[in-house]
Amino acid sequence: MEENSLTSSLVPRSDLDGGSRIGQWLLPIFAVVVSFGLSGLFIIFTRTSPFVGYRELLAAGFGCRAPGNCALLTTLQFATPLLLTGLSAAVAFRAGVFSIGQAGQMILGAAAATWVSASFELPYILHVIFALGAGIFFGAIWGWIPGVLKAYLSVNEVISTLLMNQLSIFAVGFFRFGRGMAPLRFPPLARNTKLNLGLLIAFTTAVLVYVYLRRYRLGYEQRMAGDSPRFAFAGGIKDRRAIVRAMFISGGIAGLAGAIEVLGVHYRFTPVFSGGGGFDGIAVALLGLANPLGIPIAAFILAGLRLGATNGLQMKAQVPRELGGAIIAMMIILVSTKGLYAGIVTKVEAGIMRIHQRWRKLFR
Repeated sequence: MEENSLTSSLVPRSDLDGGSRIGQWLLPIFAVVVSFGLSGLFIIFTRTSPFVGYRELLAAGFGCRAPGNCALLTTLQFATPLLLTGLSAAVAFRAGVFSIGQAGQMILGAAAATWVSASFELPYILHVIFALGAGIFFGAIWGWIPGVLKAYLSVNEVISTLLMNQLSIFAVGFFRFGRGMAPLRFPPLARNTKLNLGLLIAFTTAVLVYVYLRRYRLGYEQRMAGDSPRFAFAGGIKDRRAIVRAMFISGGIAGLAGAIEVLGVHYRFTPVFSGGGGFDGIAVALLGLANPLGIPIAAFILAGLRLGATNGLQMKAQVPRELGGAIIAMMIILVSTKGLYAGIVTKVEAGIMRIHQRWRKLFR
């Protein structure tokens, strides 16, 4: 199977592929710094000081004035679905598949979790496991279908996953929610917030995905199928199976995100999720370099920018909240076009390495 040129051109390679780890981590840092600098020009056009605008943005997105008034906790809540959908997109990326089906998979996962939580009476722990498992399973099936179409019928995954997003609303009609409420709930981790157990589940999932891609044979096959299909074929790796498996896992992670939204945030079925839903997960995966260890950081940054743009820029600094989306867009553009400034990153990396070597000689 030919290499997916769209995915290879859009998705930056992480340290999972070897190479310089310092240079890879400098890339998103450089993107964040430059995008903030360029966005300051837009703030000036609104006749507001960039320092005032950024102060309000950071305070509203990452500040914490009191236990009952802590934007940081809300940001962590919004980051939870972004983290999981970012992992979902990254798993597909690593197999050379550019999946944009996270939104539909989240809807199926949310519907399944709502149905299980409202239709059965089980001990709490067992009930939670079944509800989350249902969300994972139905999300995985919704990801598996375009995976099969891609691997065996050469159907473009961008088109199929986009159509599956639209079909998910129709598919939800097969579930019977009763009163539509989910009596099973995650207790909040902090008072006056919707931050819940889902955050811990999301971090655990990130670690599991990293271990799977880095330490297990199936994960290696998946990476090789995406990074070098010809090499994978020569090595006897079944790239079609790797693609289908990646899409199945990707859909399951997105379905888990939908289930957590139901059980921990909304307590009922809803196709609208906190943190921006499934499509923002693609931005998280790109900014996190498709690395399961970088994606939580990217999710946290994007969630804080979303919250700060609304509560800080718009409400307090009188700057349009769309600027937050502009900052995110510029970050992604800068990460995706690293060839424009590869020389700068290389020089900074070389300087860091020289300082590190001198430091070791000094204290040897």
